[in-house]
Amino acid sequence: MKHFVACLSLFPLVLLSCKDSPKLPPAPAGDFNAKAPSRKDPGKEGSPLGVSAPLRLASSSASAPEAVKLMLWHSYRAKERAALEASAARINARAAGFTIELLAVPFDALPDKISNAIPRGHGPDLFIFAHDRIGDWAKTGLIAPLDAHMTEAIARRFIRPALDAFVQRGSLFGLPLAVKPLALFYNRALVKDPPPSTDRMVQVAKAATDKAKGVFGLVYENGDPFFHAPWMHGFGAKFLTVQNAPALDSPEQAKALAFARALDAEHGVVPKEVSGGLVSNLFNAGKAAMVIQGPWFLGDIESVDFGVAPLPGVSATGMAAATLFTSEGVIVSAKSTKIAAAAKAAEHLTRDEEALERALVGRQPVANANVYDNPKVKTDAILMAFRGQLERAVATPAVPEMRHVWTPLQKALSKVLRGLAKPEDALKAAQREAEASIKMASKR
Repeated sequence: MKHFVACLSLFPLVLLSCKDSPKLPPAPAGDFNAKAPSRKDPGKEGSPLGVSAPLRLASSSASAPEAVKLMLWHSYRAKERAALEASAARINARAAGFTIELLAVPFDALPDKISNAIPRGHGPDLFIFAHDRIGDWAKTGLIAPLDAHMTEAIARRFIRPALDAFVQRGSLFGLPLAVKPLALFYNRALVKDPPPSTDRMVQVAKAATDKAKGVFGLVYENGDPFFHAPWMHGFGAKFLTVQNAPALDSPEQAKALAFARALDAEHGVVPKEVSGGLVSNLFNAGKAAMVIQGPWFLGDIESVDFGVAPLPGVSATGMAAATLFTSEGVIVSAKSTKIAAAAKAAEHLTRDEEALERALVGRQPVANANVYDNPKVKTDAILMAFRGQLERAVATPAVPEMRHVWTPLQKALSKVLRGLAKPEDALKAAQREAEASIKMASKR
């Protein structure tokens, strides 16, 4: 079927170029998160969402054989896994011409298993993973484009940036399940109200910090570019130019690094050498007033009365501390012998009914726009906080160049946080390293 009108321009914070966007159906002007009108399935009048009637895929999927068995790999655990298993069981009971068999693979092992197994024909028919690897996977022909299996009705069920994140090389390479930006978690015993600005954040953090008792006002993995990105964007810096060249050596980057350094060296509110484990331990022990984490952190919290809010704006610029976000979705293997059936299964997994299951049971900030109008979700302060943060978020660029800037920036962060280099000097070195790495890769 013909492509629709490109949409990346509707989400100005996204760093990827619009020129390669697939022509997906546009959201209404001025509202990139516009939702489709409420629809009711005639067979489900009692549905709390008004779930849409079964959607027809493009004609290319009509030839899917009956009772096709599909293997789906995922790395979900606990509540997320329970929600996925319930959805798969419900979908299998629909007798839609296929059945889904689930295989849980440890998260750290999943990308390598996908990269190694699929080319040899031993991998899954479809799998769940974040969008940030699709650039390499699409380039090497490991994953299948879904353009031929898309309809306008399917596209309109999603929050638009979540769908756009799966755009690569002019095609769509996945259907989104969940969006995972960072947000501010705060201990209600130590913080009354979440701060709206970084100036106020520092004040609140100072008041809560008591180093003699091992209590810190703000705890986050400040040496990781993913967690540093909100300050970077808030000061007007970015990872890449619109031509996907490194953009590390800039005054805005230097200001962001100086701010990160000041949180420890000047204000004394952040501990040194922060790891993910330390974040969890301090928050659960009541020794972290505020932490910056993603929705996956919900499963790590133990017996803490906490709240979640969007990150504070950067006082020095008046700009949002826009976090990176990953769009996690269903991706189809290009080596599967059942691509049409796998694409149909992906569509079933991303319907509103299944998204509601993942939101309420799996505690996921889902990618389906209509779900946030459901009364149970709409009154869920945690899910709505992540939904609000998505308004101030940037999809992690899925282009191959991104991996060439990540490590140099991480090294610069480490040097500056430890007081081993000035921001400007560290960033100049990072820029040179990133440029050299990209040049070397282009010769291979």
